[in-house]
Amino acid sequence: MTKHHWQNWGGNQAFDCDSLSRPDDETAAIALIQQAVAEKNSVRVAGSGHSFTPVVETKNLLLDLSALSGVIACDSEKLQALVRGGSTLASLGAPLWQAGMSIANQGDVDAQSIAGAIATGTKGSGIHYGSISSQVTSLRVVNGRGEVMDIDASTPELLRAAQVSLGMFGPVLRVGLQLIPTYSLREENIILPMEEVWSQWDFLLREYRHFSFWWMPGAHSADLYQLGAVPAGHCFVKLLREVPHAAPGTPVGEINRRTDQAWRIYPDGTTESKFHELEYMVDAGDARAAVQALQQLMLTQFPDAQSPLQVRWQKADQGFLSAQSGRDTTSLSVSGEIGKNYLPFLRAVDSTLAEFQARPHWGKLHFLSRQRVAQLYPDFNRFVQLRREMDPHNLFLNPHLAPLFS
Repeated sequence: MTKHHWQNWGGNQAFDCDSLSRPDDETAAIALIQQAVAEKNSVRVAGSGHSFTPVVETKNLLLDLSALSGVIACDSEKLQALVRGGSTLASLGAPLWQAGMSIANQGDVDAQSIAGAIATGTKGSGIHYGSISSQVTSLRVVNGRGEVMDIDASTPELLRAAQVSLGMFGPVLRVGLQLIPTYSLREENIILPMEEVWSQWDFLLREYRHFSFWWMPGAHSADLYQLGAVPAGHCFVKLLREVPHAAPGTPVGEINRRTDQAWRIYPDGTTESKFHELEYMVDAGDARAAVQALQQLMLTQFPDAQSPLQVRWQKADQGFLSAQSGRDTTSLSVSGEIGKNYLPFLRAVDSTLAEFQARPHWGKLHFLSRQRVAQLYPDFNRFVQLRREMDPHNLFLNPHLAPLFS
């Protein structure tokens, strides 16, 4: 039998599977999944391949749902939209804008599929805004019994469990989103010494719609994320201010000073694979202490690790496996350089942040055991119960997920 090879964007995850299928429409996708379920074959979805963890791996059927893309329906009064699960974030900006709506918050990259972004808890930054998954109003999945299910507010517990599920409730064909009216953003990005960031910390959180920063431990740290020239001990500070609408199709200004429709301003991260990233979320009240602990670790124990430390904020939500479940959070991320043995550094970061009850971004490198997951997520046991009901034959698990959630 011919095997099919798959590799992720970062180049650190690869595997062979029996079948790699790209259905043309929802009907074809349902048929493929139902056939796999009937034959008790494992099923995973490739998404955009932007995760650094082995979440995609499967022995049998790997689905590419990229053809299931686009907006299905919009409700401008309720500010809601129904979109296909394979749609990339980048592809949704323009049609939603034309309908008078925008996603409330996004991250630095928009190459992810909407289903993959919500499944892993992808988010941006801003104390008043949650992750993309917190904006989910409904999901259409095919469960492990082959049933097409529409999960929505009529089953609130199931919706909270499904909004960040790492694909364990079944392939997501449709996503309902709660949106907001269209808005534009102006970049006011600057470089500041860390001392200035400490002193302006609270002001910047209040003043800007989105405030985040990268702290540079070394002179060449900014190179990893292509942030330009930033001296050691300084920060590249990303400041986004909401402004009156820019005219459609007429962005103003150069990079770091752009004004445009929000969906075109958010993505500014490199899509060149130069690193493998780890990102954990701590309680926002512990942010300063956690940042200081990582800075101390990086400067004293790993002076050769050139990774910047990125710091962002998110609002609490109710997702069972969400990093923001029940608490406002501050996310802290570092990266290992491709070609170097970065695992000792990342494991030390994990150990340091474990003292702050840090939760991971599920699409980025982490070192959690089942015991730690159970301790970190109050709804863990209920999530596992629902997962077993949705997938009684464990067809949506894989070697990475089974030890944590079987």
